[in-house]
Amino acid sequence: MNLLPFQKIKYQLYLLQLENYNLPRFSKIFWRKFKTQRNKIDWTAKLKTIFLIAFLIQFILAITGGWMMYLSQSLTVAIITAVIILYLLSLYFGICLILATIILWPLDYILKQKIINKAKTKIKQYPELKIVGITGSYGKTTMKETVAEILSQKYKVLKTEENKNTPLGISQLILEKLDNNIDILIVEMGAYQKGDIKTLCDITKPNFSILTGINESHLERFGSIKNTVLAKFEIVVNAVKDAKIILNADNNLIKENYKKYLNKKETFFYSSENNKLSKYQISNKNFFMDGSGIAFDLGNFSNLKISILGEYMLGTTMAGVILAEELGLTKEEIKQGIKNIKPIKHRLQLIKGNNNILVIDDSYNGNTDGVREAIKVLAKFKDKRRIYVTPGLVETGDKNKELHYNIGKQLSSVANVVILIKNSATPFIEQGLLENNFIKENIIFFNSAPEAHQNIQNITKSGDVILFQNDWPENYI
Repeated sequence: MNLLPFQKIKYQLYLLQLENYNLPRFSKIFWRKFKTQRNKIDWTAKLKTIFLIAFLIQFILAITGGWMMYLSQSLTVAIITAVIILYLLSLYFGICLILATIILWPLDYILKQKIINKAKTKIKQYPELKIVGITGSYGKTTMKETVAEILSQKYKVLKTEENKNTPLGISQLILEKLDNNIDILIVEMGAYQKGDIKTLCDITKPNFSILTGINESHLERFGSIKNTVLAKFEIVVNAVKDAKIILNADNNLIKENYKKYLNKKETFFYSSENNKLSKYQISNKNFFMDGSGIAFDLGNFSNLKISILGEYMLGTTMAGVILAEELGLTKEEIKQGIKNIKPIKHRLQLIKGNNNILVIDDSYNGNTDGVREAIKVLAKFKDKRRIYVTPGLVETGDKNKELHYNIGKQLSSVANVVILIKNSATPFIEQGLLENNFIKENIIFFNSAPEAHQNIQNITKSGDVILFQNDWPENYI
């Protein structure tokens, strides 16, 4: 049944959308064996148009082939030829999709630029609007939600939605939701190559730029760490001249490079590790073993508590405090904002399961720093059996073996059971585990994430804590 044409067409459309219409990447995967889709296709106007053009290409090629056979053979041979061409092009419909995307590109580009230019024009009509730009290899969404929660105690805040951090998505937000009632616009900025963040800064002109960290995430796309550093610091270079910069003092690549990019902009540092550069120091930390969160003091802010498990959130909270103080919030407003911070879905999110089992959902966290934090959280549950489930990381390029071996090494002294999804990365996690004295029988492989989830109840026991780390989309499997 996997060879039914409509299934292949639907699946290849799905992969094209997952790759965000990136043709070089799509061309490497569209021919893969059909797999069950985890999510539905989002039938946007763009995807519908590409599908229609691709179908027309397929139809024209089939009719042309049939017509040529009709001229030299017979009507029967012509019909059979047309049907065969239609069938084969359905199985490899990705070829038609690539051609359709290329054909649509000029119009798509023009329409996107029209929307972006409208957003640029509109945002200029709000000179009093304060804009906060946030980027980094990790922690962007968590920072965005934290900052928004604190600032909303005093101001009307508009923030980018979910993971919509592209020029088109941000421009549409500005056009649809920015009005005279908005005091602060918080923009999460995503990037896969140099120039992406500059483009976003050209639209929004940040008054405050927050850089959460730099690591090997999307290294396959950036090509090198040097390129990643250049790309991420675009949020500093392309902010307004008198912008204030907030940097993560715990990230080595930021500390090693920030002085080259500041151009005399006022700079603040935050830290969850009491780095000497940070404005405040954190003290009196207390992790609650029931998973309800962490209590701590932050400078002259005492008796704080956040219902989030990762200690990195102490630094993120500090960044929010620094920004809030610069924007004139009172101490009481800041403390109330911190109190209201909620766990972010799929990012060290605690779920209390049946049979006294604690589930930590970290499935949206797919970078080395996030993995390290997750393992640190798992290690805190010393009185429980600790289970770790992962397919590893994606887009790690030539660092694939090194990074995953180190994950195994870190896990070897923390986890009691490690469940791995079979792919190109997890054998290196297994190697890191075994070479650091982990018990081989406690490493369990499954062919897919759905298979692992279906069998997890046969592995867990009452009182366990189980952490789900990262989730590979189908285009990486």
